[in-house]
Amino acid sequence: MDLNNPFELFKSWMTEAEKNETRDPTASSLATANKEGQPNVRMVLLKSISSKGFVFYNNLDSQKRHDLKENPKA
Repeated sequence: MDLNNPFELFKSWMTEAEKNETRDPTASSLATANKEGQPNVRMVLLKSISSKGFVFYNNLDSQKRHDLKENPKA
């Protein structure tokens, strides 16, 4: 494992959490900001991780989706 690669490091942490966490270890907080820079934080379920980033499910009509469309940095 390459400890200098943040995605590889996270994968090892997630594997450990999945073994030991009695509640859902995929529950994650996601922060976004709209085009005015107003922040919004909500809980999401992490579904996977790749070299491109984190994957979570999203309702296409949600405020989260609109925030991400305006400002894709999360």
